[in-house]
Amino acid sequence: MSASFSSSDPALKLLLAFIPEAEQAISIDTVADQLSQLNLNGHCVEGTNAVAQLLAATYSEALAGATDADKAEVSQWMTMSARHGPTERQAFAQTINDHLAGKTYLVSNYLSLADLIAFGNVHAFMESLSAQKRFNWCAFSRWFDLIQHTVPAGALAKAGLKPIEIDLNAPAPAKKQVAATASKAEQATSAEPKAAKQDKKAKEKKQPAAAKEEAKIVPSMIDLRVGHILDVQKHPDADSLYVETIDVGEGEPRTVVSGLVRFIPIEQMQNRDVVLVCNLKPAAMRGVKSFAMVLCATSPDVNSVEFVEPPKGSKPGDRAYFEGYENGTPEEVLKPKMKVFETIQPGLFTDDSCEAGWYDEQKAFHKLLVGSQVCTTATIAKGSLK
Repeated sequence: MSASFSSSDPALKLLLAFIPEAEQAISIDTVADQLSQLNLNGHCVEGTNAVAQLLAATYSEALAGATDADKAEVSQWMTMSARHGPTERQAFAQTINDHLAGKTYLVSNYLSLADLIAFGNVHAFMESLSAQKRFNWCAFSRWFDLIQHTVPAGALAKAGLKPIEIDLNAPAPAKKQVAATASKAEQATSAEPKAAKQDKKAKEKKQPAAAKEEAKIVPSMIDLRVGHILDVQKHPDADSLYVETIDVGEGEPRTVVSGLVRFIPIEQMQNRDVVLVCNLKPAAMRGVKSFAMVLCATSPDVNSVEFVEPPKGSKPGDRAYFEGYENGTPEEVLKPKMKVFETIQPGLFTDDSCEAGWYDEQKAFHKLLVGSQVCTTATIAKGSLK
């Protein structure tokens, strides 16, 4: 059992330190500018949220959520906490502050993945806040302080984090500067020259450049394409992995590594049409570099995995897109620091009819289409896609 955690992903390191059984069983490598990955018991997943959910499902089910509704809320909080721009961090802090006005934890009344992952994601932001800001967001600060004192001793250090002193008392007001009182005559004679000087300085002062608006993360940023599996072999150094050669409509087929050995027999892998995520940063998996990811559905009990299948008649290279986002342009390569796939992935599911799609923040379902026809799974309904 092995994992590679991004060097910019303290949340997963904290979670691993929180679960001693997982920490002892899993060998961790730290990588730069790549999505975190986990290969565990035949499952191979990428991204902070997917790795966290698999760790919880294997070692500490209670952290994932006690009910289906709680699990969905846990996933939503993790997704929101992954949005890392300054504006989004402030909005997230305000959301937590409002949400926790009468609560202790983010989901229900118990500690969950939502608390641990969100804590790891906002640690640097909390460190940057002034005492006044922390006081203004008192519920947010109280929650942060609770979580940092809930994790085992030494867990913060293992995650590369340090304790932050949280003082919820109102900060002392700044001392007022008392100015000498000028006579009315002095005020009258000096007012006009002062105004002129201020006006001149204002004109000379360069206007600050407008802050660059941060790109909103949308599912059309993910390059989804139809692929056809030309060949598949067992990975030479990993019993749980296949190495596939897949035609995606380019000049040369792509090499793709998938953790599907436990779930799909090799004979069922041959000559299959699949949907691929084509713009993840290439990543080596046990010595073989993978240049895409096959999109699959995992059943709610995590015991079954099936391909997301494009509609009949689809050809290699055909674009797959989410309903309502057909006009968007995919990123050439998804930058790990933007966490595009990690932000979108928690909303990827199949519905009751085994149709694949994405739930947005308002819980509207956007079907995954090729042309005008929907992508499906064979039997898995209400399954997560990754």
